[in-house]
Amino acid sequence: MEEAKTIKILICDDDPAFCKLVRTYLRSASEREFVLLEARRKVEIQDALDKGGIDLILMDILMPEKSGMEWLEEIVKKKIAPVVMLTGFGSEEIAVQALHKGAIDYIPKDHLSWDRIVGTIKAALEAWKRKQMEAEIKKEKEFSENLIETAGVVIVGIDLDDNTILCNTKTEEVTGYSKEELIGKNWLKLVYPVATRREEVSKNLKSCLDGAQVKAYDAVITRKDGGERILSWDTTSLKDAYGETRGILCIAQDITERKQLEQELKENRDYLESLIQESPTAILSTDLSGNVVVVNKSVEKLLGYKGDALMGKPVSMVISGHGDLEIVDKKDFPLDFVKEDGSKIPLNVSTSVQQFKGEPRGLIVTLKDLSELKGLFITPVSEVVVETEMKYRLEQGSMYLVEEEKPEKSFDVFVDSVKHGRPGLYISRQNPAIVREKYQLEKTPDIWLTRNKIPEENCIGPDELVKLYKTIENFVGQADDGVILFEAVEYLVIQNGFQPVLKFIQSLNDVIMVHPSRLIVVVDPLTLDVREMHILKRDMKTIP
Repeated sequence: MEEAKTIKILICDDDPAFCKLVRTYLRSASEREFVLLEARRKVEIQDALDKGGIDLILMDILMPEKSGMEWLEEIVKKKIAPVVMLTGFGSEEIAVQALHKGAIDYIPKDHLSWDRIVGTIKAALEAWKRKQMEAEIKKEKEFSENLIETAGVVIVGIDLDDNTILCNTKTEEVTGYSKEELIGKNWLKLVYPVATRREEVSKNLKSCLDGAQVKAYDAVITRKDGGERILSWDTTSLKDAYGETRGILCIAQDITERKQLEQELKENRDYLESLIQESPTAILSTDLSGNVVVVNKSVEKLLGYKGDALMGKPVSMVISGHGDLEIVDKKDFPLDFVKEDGSKIPLNVSTSVQQFKGEPRGLIVTLKDLSELKGLFITPVSEVVVETEMKYRLEQGSMYLVEEEKPEKSFDVFVDSVKHGRPGLYISRQNPAIVREKYQLEKTPDIWLTRNKIPEENCIGPDELVKLYKTIENFVGQADDGVILFEAVEYLVIQNGFQPVLKFIQSLNDVIMVHPSRLIVVVDPLTLDVREMHILKRDMKTIP
């Protein structure tokens, strides 16, 4: 309290004369201004205490209704203000009891004097102030100690000789040593028995003593049981009130599990990378801009490029015509690639969008040499030959386009060929049983374009273009003067897009041209735009 402050004193005594005497003494204490409140009855005392603002209480031991000792216990419990007890003759024993119960001091009423009353009040106020400060310091110390003790991190204090002067429960938990085993012991020698590790940590601590704040350095400690933990340390110097360095405060997070997880993730990544690199399937990956970010050995073998030659380059540089790959999931579509020597190679391509947190991150591309893929092996068989003249004479090695909404003329042409001894194959979305019955095709094989797998039927899915290509290639390779009807172009376009189907048909044309067979392609012209129809017609003939 400041010296100039008005001191409010509550005197609890039922003797008016005594209260008047105290008031007189206090008025003569010129160094301070005292305000004296008098309370003689229980209700008056309680009212004064409830209002608060009292700096000191003079309490007579012998109060009516409620004794001074009872009031003392209540006031001390509530920490209202310092209490000086007023005792009568022969009350020394009671006064001592009052001190034990929390009274700051006592004044014998029969020895009252100016010096005694003013001196005791001043001493009591100073003692109360000191007591409050000590309580606050103790509270702050307990809070700090509790904070350190319950912290979820390792906290260690070491002196200039590397001896442990402070540690918390987390330190015991992580090191396996008790506080008794740590305090006073050389911290570095205890938890860093490996000399090389100890020397490295010692360098960091020396930097800290030189004034640097060393942050987030990892170090492996050895536990009491011989096990090891990885800790990430922050260190700072400990200074006394005069700014002199007295030690180092070390705070650490146990990152063992995190480091182990990082190592496992790295090993998994390395393992997956090894699988990709050693995979017999050619695999490459691009970012969203189409630049190559991963190339495996099979790609190098297939195209002749070394991985470094493709890394970071646009994938379009190895695609014939320098086309780009769409960032979409697409399965089994033919595409010509350019090898390192400049030659072209037809490949079966599948793309899969690489996702990260729900967002596209890039493209995974698998490549297969079409020459190495196998389709269905369908044996060419001829129908019983009819004794009529062939109506349509189609040239070998040619592809014909029939524009019609329903495959009527096209089937007429096809049936005309197979009924006159040409081995045929028809590819349709229609149920083969219905087709066989309608056109009386008893031996001619078929391919049913459907995702279903029907027993005893040759079924190929609409997205299995490579398989379909190889099946047709196998057939024309065996057939002598064969004919193929393909009447499901619109279905394949819907499932795969126009460009993949166009490339598929162009690849078929390449096969047909070098074999003694014909291919009849049926298209409803209203299902494609003018440009697409013109492109499709370019390499095809019309049936007269």
